Amino acid sequence: MDSMIDINENMMNGFPDGKIILLDGKVVDCYPRADVHFESLILSEENGQQPSPKEPTLADKEREADKERFIKNAFFFLAHKERILTDSRMFLCPVPIQSGMSISGTSGFEKPTLGVYLQWWETCAGAVFTDKNRRRGLLFKLSGSSLSGHNICSVVYEDGTTKNMELRPFKDYRDSFIHINNTYMSAKQKYQAYSLRQVLDILDYEEEGDLDYAHTINEQMQSYEISSLKELLHNLMIRNEELEHRNKELEKALFDERVLHFYDRYKDLEKRISSEVEQLHQQKRNLKMALQRGDYNNQDYERQVNAINLHIKEAEQELTEYKEGVIHKVFPENVQTFWRIEEYAKKLRAYRTYQ
Repeated sequence: MDSMIDINENMMNGFPDGKIILLDGKVVDCYPRADVHFESLILSEENGQQPSPKEPTLADKEREADKERFIKNAFFFLAHKERILTDSRMFLCPVPIQSGMSISGTSGFEKPTLGVYLQWWETCAGAVFTDKNRRRGLLFKLSGSSLSGHNICSVVYEDGTTKNMELRPFKDYRDSFIHINNTYMSAKQKYQAYSLRQVLDILDYEEEGDLDYAHTINEQMQSYEISSLKELLHNLMIRNEELEHRNKELEKALFDERVLHFYDRYKDLEKRISSEVEQLHQQKRNLKMALQRGDYNNQDYERQVNAINLHIKEAEQELTEYKEGVIHKVFPENVQTFWRIEEYAKKLRAYRTYQ
């Protein structure tokens, strides 16, 4: 019997003894493997009891036959997902499909099980899909490169035909499969498991071969497609938030550069005008000394001093116009007072110097 427990707590310490925890938090009882061989599964029509079989040792021909069984019945297994996920012996049923990577080999892909595939199909966006021709497909083999991302993966359609295809982004499919497969690595070694033939026999026996599971497949596919769309929407929202954050960072960087450019130009202008005004004041001092020596009369002195004062006023006006006029052109959408811009520019320059 399955139940619910705190999955996060138990995942930290491994599964409880004699149990596995599914991705949704359900707990399923397991059956320890024995050191002796069990007879092949025989279903008793008298009481409907199912003996606990020993995991069979598959010869190469049987392994190849199991591979074909899995591919041929992939959608049948999908239709019976809920039943399979309640029995650890079905969940841990080995599937002889070997995925792998060009560099790391089969690491992380070893000994996948029927339950691993069912949970992967349920949780990995794109592992179950409907193509542009409205054909439904299930991914069942991953093969590629972790460096280049190039891959050649396999999919099976409802009619049993298979096809190779390339996945993008491949890393998402690879990582999700490896994560789920590795989660149950210890359980595969410790607990009993049916063979694919036995799982099919049990499911056929329970439904007596009369169940039309097309409706169940429709529900499963629609559910997965909805989940995929939700995940896609979630990822797009995250991506949008990242872009908005990046845009804000770029806007701030642009604003900072505009502040520094404006303020640096102001300081250069201030320095030039200050120098010009100082020279003009020196000219006034020289004129006054010349007046005292008698080199100028009062009328000539006043005329030249007035001309110098006009130049001083024009120079100071140029600086004022820059502070009050240019600032509106540089920051039209976020007009600030000059003293605020000056304060911000000084802090920004000090921060960059410190960095």
